[in-house]
Amino acid sequence: MFRTVRPRYSASLALAAAAFLPLCLGASAPGSGDTDAPFRSASRPRALALIGDRYHSPVYQRDGLIRALVRENIPVTFITEVTELNAASLATHQLLIIFRDGINWPHGYQKGKEVIWMNDEQQQAIWDFVHNGGGFLALHYAQGIYPPGGLYYKLFGGNYGGHPKPYRFTVRVENHRHPVTAGVEDFQIFDEQHLVKYYLGRKHLLLRTIAQDNRAAAGGWWREMGRGRFVYLSPGHTAEALNHPMMQRLIRNAARWLLRLDGN
Repeated sequence: MFRTVRPRYSASLALAAAAFLPLCLGASAPGSGDTDAPFRSASRPRALALIGDRYHSPVYQRDGLIRALVRENIPVTFITEVTELNAASLATHQLLIIFRDGINWPHGYQKGKEVIWMNDEQQQAIWDFVHNGGGFLALHYAQGIYPPGGLYYKLFGGNYGGHPKPYRFTVRVENHRHPVTAGVEDFQIFDEQHLVKYYLGRKHLLLRTIAQDNRAAAGGWWREMGRGRFVYLSPGHTAEALNHPMMQRLIRNAARWLLRLDGN
């Protein structure tokens, strides 16, 4: 499925077939008493998700994202070919998800042969998408090694800071009042702790990651730019982290807030 030159996977049919599951599992975000609200209309916002890189399998990413998005009845199209991220593809979607790093390996995995794939046109397309009202959810390595000084990092509000090998650490909620963290409690995961460089200040900080040796970093934040919204969440290197109930809740909450589905 992901080995063709321009691989695509649409989850729309899977979403339709599985629409009854959230009625049993509780589809609404925490704090909402109306569990079937996402399933009352066929007019739903659509998500475009760019996934998969050298270090992250698109299969576990696809499965983890579907699990969250199907409970909000948000159809999602997955792509692994980076050239498919452009102004034309964004024009037919309301939510962009990036769950991969900024480098490709056209000559095999040879150190020093990697290339940064995102070009100026793609950066401008994402910038315009958000400023014109789109929602952008960036996950885990989406802050890793993109064009320095470009519009992507200007929108992001953070930058790559490296990471140690995976270990168990705590994800602590810093702002319990924001819709993205509604119903989320502190939790522990085995994952990569990305030591993200964060530039936006405490107002926008949602999460902090804290290791057993007290090494800490920003673990998630939000911002609004133009008419659109942005959320970054750093966990997600392992299937355990991506599928943790609190991480799933964060993704669902973030999607709803980014798309203004609750009127917030």
